[in-house]
Amino acid sequence: MIGFSTVATPVGILIGMLVGLIPLIVGIRLKKIPAGIGGFFGCALSGFACGFLGGIPMMILTTAVVVSYAYTVKDDPFLSRAALDEVDFTETRTQFLIRSFASFGRALRAASRAVLRNRAGFVGFVGVMFFLLMTTFGPLVIEYDGRAHYYDRLLPGSQTLFQGPSAEFPLGLDYQGRDILSHIVYGGQAVIATAVVAGILTTLIAVTLGAASALIGGIVDTVLTAITNFILTIPQFPLLVVIAAIVNLDDRLWLAVLLAVLDFPTLMRAIRAQVLSLRERDYVEAAFSLNMGLPHIIVREVLPNMVSYIVISTIFSIRAAMYAQVGLVFLGLVPLQEPDWGVMILVARQQGALFLREATSMLLSPILAIALFQLSLVLFTRSLEEIFNPRLREGL
Repeated sequence: MIGFSTVATPVGILIGMLVGLIPLIVGIRLKKIPAGIGGFFGCALSGFACGFLGGIPMMILTTAVVVSYAYTVKDDPFLSRAALDEVDFTETRTQFLIRSFASFGRALRAASRAVLRNRAGFVGFVGVMFFLLMTTFGPLVIEYDGRAHYYDRLLPGSQTLFQGPSAEFPLGLDYQGRDILSHIVYGGQAVIATAVVAGILTTLIAVTLGAASALIGGIVDTVLTAITNFILTIPQFPLLVVIAAIVNLDDRLWLAVLLAVLDFPTLMRAIRAQVLSLRERDYVEAAFSLNMGLPHIIVREVLPNMVSYIVISTIFSIRAAMYAQVGLVFLGLVPLQEPDWGVMILVARQQGALFLREATSMLLSPILAIALFQLSLVLFTRSLEEIFNPRLREGL
């Protein structure tokens, strides 16, 4: 769909430049031109990478940062140091929006400082960005080599098309003489995108059901807890294998949904336990007494106190989803569609890569790519914990 791709396109850069005008105009209006220019280029790059999916979120983030540089405390009646009778506490919607954007922008700047300060977290952040940029912008500079080369790349005297790394082919050639580097660049997008979607869906289901179960209680808590316990009693991956053998998982979205449905119970139980603890806090009881409604209590009173745990749990759900889908591909239980890191591992094993020295790269390249991406995610959680944990955030 135009404007919603996850690969860099010419249409995307136009979208990015268009939405980038907003932080640029805000920066000029607030006399923060360097921040506005930075926001414009950030939106252009993000839009170039993912169209509307990248441009619009980046527009919101950069606009908030620009506003945070210009916003001053004296304009905020809620933080004013003037005498109580001299403060005008009336606030228009525009003033509230500006104050919210400024607060969000300050949080983003503090988060960036946390990422830079934590060395392990920064290394993880660089690793995650490397893989995201590789799968997004890599197709612009590396052409996908999907055609078999049976004669033009067969070395004299060689009995196989497998080749080790060389100057022309940094990661070597596979069993059909195809460039392995191109398969690494193109094959990571589907794996990473499916894992991210599955991880986010897992977290949304677990947080929603866990919080509702703890706060509503009664028959709702009993039913949800029984369903969760029932799913937990069945080994997850064997159940996934059985379902994959029965259902045709040719759509990555449905695969992500299935992974989320099977993975949420563990996180849901943890969320339920934490919400039960938070439910006894005075401010939550006050919200119940004022009849503020369940959505307000969950979103405004409970979740902010668990955001660190939720974000880190999302990262680990992404890791679990990636391992699960690669395992299904390796077992041949999902349609084998190239390019894909899991398909590379499966085909390399089938073609005897374990017994040929020249074929080592075809087997190790996707394995190392998956391992390094997983390691980057784990290291990045160090910075995420510092960002969302108030005790670790002191001094930022």
